[in-house]
Amino acid sequence: MKSILAYAPALALAQAVVAQVPTTYYVHESLPEHTLFHPENLSDFESLPVLVWGNGACSADPVAGHGPFLEEVASWGILVIALGTPGNGGSTSNEQMTQAIDWASENAGQGEWANIDATKLAAAGMSCGGTQAYAQNQDPRVTAFGIFNSGTLDASQTDATLGAINVPIFFFLGGPTDIAYENGMRDYEAVNAGVPSWVGNFDVGHGGTYLDPDGGVFGTAGQSYFRWVLRGETEASAYFLDGGAEADGWQTDSKDLESI
Repeated sequence: MKSILAYAPALALAQAVVAQVPTTYYVHESLPEHTLFHPENLSDFESLPVLVWGNGACSADPVAGHGPFLEEVASWGILVIALGTPGNGGSTSNEQMTQAIDWASENAGQGEWANIDATKLAAAGMSCGGTQAYAQNQDPRVTAFGIFNSGTLDASQTDATLGAINVPIFFFLGGPTDIAYENGMRDYEAVNAGVPSWVGNFDVGHGGTYLDPDGGVFGTAGQSYFRWVLRGETEASAYFLDGGAEADGWQTDSKDLESI
């Protein structure tokens, strides 16, 4: 979806839609070290859940590394709060992801954010950004995790990190040539019994397909996951339950998906 830099339009509640819409991204003055991605007209959706996102290499420029992917997710009615700002050459911190969660919790349901629902909030990220998501593993406000081309950096961290997570967690990896492959697979195996989890490997290596149009296959898989666990869309769940991911070329395994 094409993006523009703009300020959020006025909100009005409307009937929910389950379809892609044009998106926008910009830096809001109330959250200056982050970039918001969302539908151009928030009123197209009765309610929008939240995704907080950490970039690869903990980069401070979400557009350069993951723009098409993040726009794809946002186009289905999700407010994406990505760490960093367009064109920023610096790096981001775990604390910035916590700040994003705080901001969403404090502003949801108020004023221009009247139809934002922060009770449905995913923490996710790619590579180093995935470790930033893991750093939120004891925050009860996080209702799902997405780990993209990432995993715990040290095997000694795995049990403690995954042991604190009792909400759905999906892993999107790049196959054996992905430098995070072993880490991510180890983490998947360590997910607590009974916690819904899924791992998919698409043989593309560590870089994924985030900059392909609409984020490529990682965009399709990612938006399907977040639509399912955050928006409750059964149509999106079919990607994981009815062979959609495998048809796209993902090698998959899953546990306890019926609990979602």
